[in-house]
Amino acid sequence: MSFAFPAFLVAPLVYIFFRLLARKNQTESVAAPSIGILRDVPRSLRLRLRSPTLRTLEALTILLLTVAAARPQRVTIVEQPKLARNIMLVIDASNSMSGEDFPTKLGLTSRMEGVKTVVAEYVRSRHGDRVGLVVFGNTSYLQSPLTSDTLLVEKLVEQLQPRMAGDGTAIGDGLGLALKRLRGVEGKSKAIILMTDGVNTAGQVSPLKAAQIAQEFDIQIHTIGIGSGSIALGQGPFGSLLGGRAGPTAEFDESTLKEIARLTGGVYFNASSLEGFQEVYRQIDALAQTEGSQPERPIVHELFTPWAVAGLISLALSLLLQSTIFRRIP
Repeated sequence: MSFAFPAFLVAPLVYIFFRLLARKNQTESVAAPSIGILRDVPRSLRLRLRSPTLRTLEALTILLLTVAAARPQRVTIVEQPKLARNIMLVIDASNSMSGEDFPTKLGLTSRMEGVKTVVAEYVRSRHGDRVGLVVFGNTSYLQSPLTSDTLLVEKLVEQLQPRMAGDGTAIGDGLGLALKRLRGVEGKSKAIILMTDGVNTAGQVSPLKAAQIAQEFDIQIHTIGIGSGSIALGQGPFGSLLGGRAGPTAEFDESTLKEIARLTGGVYFNASSLEGFQEVYRQIDALAQTEGSQPERPIVHELFTPWAVAGLISLALSLLLQSTIFRRIP
């Protein structure tokens, strides 16, 4: 057991010092008729117990509350896994991700729902890794910095919706924001997983320029093209004429995605179904396992609560006895 504020442990000594000082400075009382004749009167049991009981409770209260104020802790050192990764997920959240052409065992679903299902499962399996999330559309947003709290990232992934970042597709800006977060991170295992179903149509950074920067910092970018390449069923004005709802197509820029992966030492994948997506992540796992030491992580367990509760009970008991059984009558 250790203490967060060990300086508080001297509080009892300070209290004793001031009690002795106050007793020393007490002035002599005015002369009064002597009551020495009463000393021979036998004292009751209650009177004999009053002083030692109250003083014991007083000392116990001070001791317990002092320990609680010093904040006792139990610190457990957890060694981080040696096979750890720093992974930034960069996900397209433009309007085209609402296209319902993503095949599953239960039929077609939107590309966004397909991505959310598989990415959430992937994040859930990243034990010991640090995962971050960037979402892009017309602009890019950092949804989560790198964190080992994969449950938080999983919940953020499940909340993704098409158009939450605008209608455009700023692939370069999304990559640039992820690179900014990875650039200063220690360790050799750093990777970006880019998922998009479109062509770069917005933003200030070219995707290939972002790839060149990633190459300089030795950061791999794995690219995933989403969609079947056919017209997707989704929202649109001619849905009733087509027997469904017309929507955006899946014409992602395959050549650019391949070049981004080639420049950075990553791999390009075409995920046109949930099964294909799952296979993509299995292959990325095999590529990204780079050994590197991680700092030990302390886990702190606070232990002050029982001490504080016991101190307050002791104080309450002392006050109760002083006002009832050991009450001094003038």
